[in-house]
Amino acid sequence: MATTVTTIQDRLSNRLKDISDVTNSVLFQMASDLNQFLYNEMFGEDPERFITTASYTVTSSPSTQALPVGFRDTTEWGCGFYPLDSNGNPERFSLKPTGFGSQEYGYYITGTNVVFTGVNANKTFTLRYIPVLADITALSDVFVTPDENKELLTEGMVLYYYRYEEDPREGDQDMRFKRLLDLFKEGLPKSPKVFVIPSQIGSHATVLNDIPVYY
Repeated sequence: MATTVTTIQDRLSNRLKDISDVTNSVLFQMASDLNQFLYNEMFGEDPERFITTASYTVTSSPSTQALPVGFRDTTEWGCGFYPLDSNGNPERFSLKPTGFGSQEYGYYITGTNVVFTGVNANKTFTLRYIPVLADITALSDVFVTPDENKELLTEGMVLYYYRYEEDPREGDQDMRFKRLLDLFKEGLPKSPKVFVIPSQIGSHATVLNDIPVYY
């Protein structure tokens, strides 16, 4: 269950006593800014919570295809283009970034498109990416944080209200909000980041039972 803007609006009113100068458009702007800030903090700690997927089929090189609507980036852990094997299962490693004119096996992103390079046979890839977070535009919209974090959301909205009002209490409120944010981030369940670090022994390697074996 997630927390709606209406819930935080009521708590904000209780906290500040009078928010009659906050129109819905201003409220939505403050809520969107806070929501985006918390979204950035959350996917930085645990990308798996937000990663979305898309599928691509490539038959020749170079192959230019559109990125998904709402694509943000693939810079977080666990994101990227993952080849599928003949059984439709994702392979261990994602495609490496290449560049314009490259013949190497990989991809590069240009504008709203991805260009696959060096893929000369029919191959399917799963793109795992962080999506763009939509702005808040209605009282029924929800925040990205779990429902038990209403205090964090309330104090965050108070901070944004003080900024909007150019209130000198902003500095003290910023410290209050940061304390709550640190506690929130410490409590986030995080997916383990497990990966293989290849040894430098030998010039070739195969993987057997998820253990690098060199020969």
